[in-house]
Order: sequence, then C-alpha cells, then structure tokens
Amino acid sequence: MTKPVRTITLELAAENVTPGYAGTLDAARHPQLANRFHFWRGASGRRYACTMFPVNAAPCYDDSVALFVRRRRTGPVLVSVGAGLDASSAPPDADEIHVHLVQGGANALTIALRDLSGLLAIGNGFDGMQLHAA
Repeated sequence: MTKPVRTITLELAAENVTPGYAGTLDAARHPQLANRFHFWRGASGRRYACTMFPVNAAPCYDDSVALFVRRRRTGPVLVSVGAGLDASSAPPDADEIHVHLVQGGANALTIALRDLSGLLAIGNGFDGMQLHAA
C-alpha cells in the first residue's frame, strides 16, 4: 500500500542583499525582543545575527565579532569592528555594541571578521546610513 505524498510549494521573496544594516528582529509575538536583536549584511552579502548591548554592559566573548555602533536619527552608524569583545576598547563615539557569536573556530572567526570589516571600506550610500572607520 502506497502512502499519499504531500507536496508543499514555497515561494521565496527576493531578499535584499545590500551590505550594511539589515534591521531588527521581526518579533510580532515578542516586540520587546525586536530592539535586542539586529541583523547586518557583510560585504559579501551574508547575513549576520547580532545581539545588541550597551557599551558599558557587554559581556566578554572570545569567538565573536563586535560591531561598535553609534545610533543616529537616520539609523545606525558603524564606527568600528573587532574580533573578540573588549568593551573597554570601544570607540568613544559608540553608543552600543552588536555582537555576532561565531561557531567553527579560528577560520570561521577570521572569515566573519573580514566580511563585516569590509563594511568600513565600502563607504556611504545605504539609504542614509553612514559607514566610516574609527
């Protein structure tokens, strides 16, 4: 006896792959989480999930990429990027730190750091978002 096969068709929306800030978590059921989780796209277009912390309250993670961000009316401004997290080395104009935890060891950390650091070299032009080196 043959069991019926159920077919599901998925339609994927065209995704914005422009490098830079990619918004907050869409958490309709838990809106308080929306400001805690942010997404960035590296220079390659790869999407990175990050947890936002105030500069003075960020925990230390070894295998992570830290994006030091200044909040402006027009959106976030990437100030600096670093591997590992040392909040004491945050640039003075950073208001918050977006932390991406990396799995896969040193090679994966290097790849993520290079990809996200590439945002500093790209320059301006992301819907008013400004990127600059610290």
